[in-house]
Amino acid sequence: MCREYSIFANIIMKKLVFILLFLLHHLISFGGEDSKMFSLYPVPVKTSKLSVKRNTDNAENGKIATVELRNLIGKKLQSHEFEKNTEEVIFEDMDSYPNGIYVVIAIDSYGKIIETAKFIINK
Repeated sequence: MCREYSIFANIIMKKLVFILLFLLHHLISFGGEDSKMFSLYPVPVKTSKLSVKRNTDNAENGKIATVELRNLIGKKLQSHEFEKNTEEVIFEDMDSYPNGIYVVIAIDSYGKIIETAKFIINK
């Protein structure tokens, strides 16, 4: 009986190690900064412009159809079409907004939000 228990425990242990390695692999591949579809700069914003640039390392970045600038309560402040051959979109007149936290939302051609990024205006 002790030997059967040992064999059973060994099988369970191997399965647990496999599951942990699988989860760790997926957390590393999905959790990094490289997986972002776009990047914002300069952050924090202290000028009149905010650039939204496609991350060329992400194959999914071609799905972005529109980027929107919103305040924290969700009010849309600006919106730009993100053409497929365009690598960068610039939000102008950023100095007209008060200091605070804002959000850029990437939307696909079906109207689905596919990524968000927060940033600070600190003049």
